[in-house]
Order: sequence, then structure tokens, then C-alpha cells
Amino acid sequence: MKKENRLRRRNDFTRVYRRGKSYANKYLVIYVLPNGREVNRFGFSVGKRVGKAVVRNRMRRRLRELCRLHVDLLTPGYDIVVIPRNPVLEVDYATIRSALRHLFHKAGIFRNN
Repeated sequence: MKKENRLRRRNDFTRVYRRGKSYANKYLVIYVLPNGREVNRFGFSVGKRVGKAVVRNRMRRRLRELCRLHVDLLTPGYDIVVIPRNPVLEVDYATIRSALRHLFHKAGIFRNN
């Protein structure tokens, strides 16, 4: 994922958590906040409840790849933080993809909405 499409600073994450709208399903939670830019920026927060470092990093890589594949399908101009829930460890990649797409639809940020 390009540098311009990533949330990196703690301030950015905090702003999205406080002012953004959250959407959740069984596997994921996303926070969405308009950012007034021409691009979407993604952040990933994988807590220790999800597993040890190897498991958390694998989950972060999966989520980053899914967002990279969907970045062109989303309406630009949002900061999005993706947080996996614990049951996500027991499901395959396709289920995570459909859960993420479901949340993007729910948030109304797909271009076809």
C-alpha cells in the first residue's frame, strides 16, 4: 500500500476513533471519517486479544492486502481504521474479504452507492 494511503500518526488514529462513525460485524470493526483529501487512508489496529505477535502481524498483512485491493472501489476522501475481532482467527481469507466488503457497504463508501 502506498505511503499516502496509510494512517501512521497516533493523532490520526485518535481523531478517527473520536469523531468517526463505527460499523461492526462478527469479524471486524471499522471507523470511518471524512478527511477532505483526494485519497483514502487506512490504519490497522490489531490488539493483543487477537493473538501473539506472529498472529497479529499476519492478520495485519491480510487486512492491508484486502484494503489495497479495494482502494479503487471506494469513494475517495476517508480515513478508515480497521480492527479485527477475535473470531476472525478461525475463518478463511474469503470470509474476511466478505466481512470487510459488508462493512464498506454498510458505511456507504463503495463507489456504486
